[in-house]
Parts: sequence; C-alpha cells; structure tokens
Amino acid sequence: MVRGRSRALRCYSPARHPQLKISSSRRFHREARAAERGLRLPVAVLLIAFSVVWPATGRAQEAGNVRLDSNEQLFCVLAALNASGYDTGATSDTGDRTRDEVRQYLARQDIPVRAQLQRFYAEHRVVDDPGADLGQFVSLALLLGPPPEFKFTVAESDLPPDARDVKGLVPLLKTFYRQADLGELWARVTPRYQGEVERYGPAVRRSIELSDAYLRFPAGAYLGRTYSIYLCLLGAPEQAQARIYGSNYYLVITPSRQPKVLEIRHQYLHFLLDPLAVKYAAEIHQKAALSAIARQAPALEGDFKEDFPLLVTECLIRAVELRMDKPSKPEQRIGAFTAEGLVLVPYFYDALKDYEKQDAAMSVYYKQMILGLDVEGEQQRLAAVKFAPAVGATPPPAAPARGEKDRLLDQGDNFIAEGNYGEAKAAFDRVVEKYDPKSERAWFGLAVVAANSRKPDLAVKYFQQTLEVARDLRIVTWSHIYLGRIYDLTNRRTLALEQYKAASLTAAGFPDALRAVQSGLQYPFGTRRP
Repeated sequence: MVRGRSRALRCYSPARHPQLKISSSRRFHREARAAERGLRLPVAVLLIAFSVVWPATGRAQEAGNVRLDSNEQLFCVLAALNASGYDTGATSDTGDRTRDEVRQYLARQDIPVRAQLQRFYAEHRVVDDPGADLGQFVSLALLLGPPPEFKFTVAESDLPPDARDVKGLVPLLKTFYRQADLGELWARVTPRYQGEVERYGPAVRRSIELSDAYLRFPAGAYLGRTYSIYLCLLGAPEQAQARIYGSNYYLVITPSRQPKVLEIRHQYLHFLLDPLAVKYAAEIHQKAALSAIARQAPALEGDFKEDFPLLVTECLIRAVELRMDKPSKPEQRIGAFTAEGLVLVPYFYDALKDYEKQDAAMSVYYKQMILGLDVEGEQQRLAAVKFAPAVGATPPPAAPARGEKDRLLDQGDNFIAEGNYGEAKAAFDRVVEKYDPKSERAWFGLAVVAANSRKPDLAVKYFQQTLEVARDLRIVTWSHIYLGRIYDLTNRRTLALEQYKAASLTAAGFPDALRAVQSGLQYPFGTRRP
C-alpha cells in the first residue's frame, strides 16, 4: 500500500498486505466449506449471499451491486500512455501478452499526436513512485465518460487533485482515439479482457458470497451504492488501486499471475462496513480517547490518525479477515497490526467470537460491539505495546531537514488537538517559512487555527491556499467542508453548497467528513435543525 495517501486513493501492495449472514459460527463454517467444495446450499442461504446470480460467461459479471468487468476509458487512457513512454513493468512476464500486442500495434501506426502525448507524459510522470504515476491516470479515467467524447462525469472544478493535475490529457486523448483507431483496437482485445474476467469470476464470486455470509448482509442492503472491479491489462503488473468517488467504490487491478482476490475482498468489506461507521459515529466518538494512543504509532497512516471512525473500520475489517481466514498463528498477525497502529484489532477479533455465536446481522450487532469497547481496559492493555517504526523512517543523509519538518507538523497537529492555537500557528509558520512553502499540512493547519481563532477571512485565505497545493484527499475534503461552514456562518449559503458539493466526491472515504457533508447539504452550519 502506498503510504501517506488517502484511503480513497490507495495502491495495495501484495508484499505489504498478503491478505488484502448466518445464524451461528457452526453454520457459517459448514456453509463456507460447502461453498468451497461447490456444493448446493439451501435456497435461503443463496438469497442471503446474492441478489443476482452471476452469469457463467459474458463480458461482465455482477452480484447485486458488485461488478467485475473491463473499462474502455481505462483502456484508452493506458493505451495513450503506452504510446507515450510509459514503460514501467513492460518487460515483466505476467502470463498475459495483451500489453505487448497493444504496444506493438501502436508502434506501427502513424499517430501525429504521439509527440504531444510523449511531452505530456514526460512532464507529469512521477519518477520515484510507480503506484502514484499510474494512479493519477487511473483517477482521471474513472471520472471520464465513454469515447470518443471522454466527457468528465463531474465538474472539472471538483476533480480530485491527482486527476486535476493530468486533465490536460483529455484533448490529446480525443485526437489519439481517432488517429490510432482505438475503437477497432478495443474490439480486437475485448475477448482477452473477457477471458480475464472469467478467470477471476469464480474466486471473486466465492469471496463475496463468504463475506456476505459472515457479516449476514441481506440482499438489497447496498443503498444504491456500487462496487466496480475493473481489470486493466495495460498497466504495470501487480497493482490494485482503490478509489471511492461519491457513492461508488472502485478497484483497478493490473496484470497478475495470481488473482488478487484478497485485495478485492478487502475493498468489498469497506463497501459493506463503511456506512456503519457513519451511522454510528456518535457511539464511536464516545471511545475517541483511544485515538490518542493510535496517534503515537509512527507506521500508522495519517488518515487513520485523523479520522477515528476510519481507524475503527480498518481494525474491524482486519479482524474479520483473520476470523474468516483462520491463520495458524493469528496472535502473530494481531500483534503486527497492533504494532502498526491498528490498535483495536485485538478487541474486534475477540468480540467477533461472540458475534459468531448469535443470530443478528453485523448491521444490527455493530452498535453493541462499539458500545462494548472498554476504553480504560484498552488503554491499560495498549500501554505495553511497542509500536513499529515508520516505513522508511530513516531520512537520507541529503535531506536532514525532513525529520524536523515532520516533527513540527506533528507538533502543530497535537497543539490543535489540545486547543493551543498559538503554539500550533508557530509550528506551522516555521514549516512554511523554513522548510516547505507548499506544505499542504502546514497550510491546512494554519487554516484550522484561523477558523478556530474566529478569523474567518484569514481562514478562507488559508483554506484556498491549501486547496492550491494539497494532494491528500482528506485534507482536500475537509478544506471544502470548512469553507462551506465559514460561508454558512457568514450567510453565503450558495457558496457553502458549492463547497459541500465539491467535498461530496471524496468524502465517502472518511466517515466524519461524510457526515459533515450530508449535514451541510441539508442544513446551514450553525443553525438549529427542525
């Protein structure tokens, strides 16, 4: 997983994460074994597991609101990249030759726009991060309509930062589509994508069946949301990139010898459980004192430190995966997750034992499980935990200032949490003035300080400055939310609604932010609800 990126824009790494509605635990295990053997389960169980039967063949396979398919926009964007110097992983043996054949086809074509595409890619290439390099174009493709128009499906002003950075590709892509005859090329390679969908289909179907069975989610419980799994054969191999835009979840998978079923399941569990963290945010925040312990973990992603309901969900998902997979030594995995900062995995792993013994679905049992968290007991247990160091914690000799900059940023965030806004401002000012004038965390911190110090005009200025430099989706989302609240408090409701709407594209990845957006769209901030 790419560290330091928001959960709505995540790249899973198999090396980092090798792993990614039933009446009793005995029943679950019996039906899980039956499903794995391909036996016929009772009709009631099948209705619980799926609302739509997946076809045995066909271009796409669907289960309820889950879709496994190819995506023509992704194909076109990646074809343009492969014609423009995107060579990462091009010589890897993945067992699939689609990328080789597409590159050979494009090399033979007379494509006048190729030179412009090459310049564009060279200017926007992320040299030291293959996941982010591909990821910015994945984000763009997911927000484009079908060819040949490639119209944005959201307002250009609402595009997430990485997609906004490369939106200039679209005019070139339209020309490339015509000059390279991509419509014909897509038709030629579609059977290869269909074959890959069929290769993934049985394992994905079984994984989703078992996840639904364990959590006892009934058919039709998706509330209009969708989860699309797109197979992308033209990207660097062994990547699984997750996105959450609006109410839609995505996972884009590049060529891999072994199907990335565990990564698919992990994002599916988020698809199922994220809404519960929003629904029961009030109960979760009763336990928020535990977030102070998680914040001490150097290896924990920033999003989990800043959004406690998000941390709760991730811990629950890791515990569910362990309960479903039944590794031989679960205590080792639990210890590793805890050392990383996922401090509630041990609690949820034990709580799920009781869940398995009763009949309620997770959607019903969830509240009871959250309220059962003993904050003082968990604080005592976690007092002895030795947290793992951050990945790549040792700064290179050529960049000695990095450690001091990060220390000041962490210090500023902690001062804000304590309500010490003067010290927080001093820490963030020092970062901007001495170390990084484009630090998104520093500008966001200064904006929050100004907002909490009742300086709305200065806060607006700083939040707008944050949006100019920010790439982290949590910071972008909350900057829009704060701007919306300031505009509401200054009786500028139209401007406020524009900001809440902009935040809504990426807010679903962060439970607290989603609740704030939903509330802001419904009622002006600071007003008494009817």
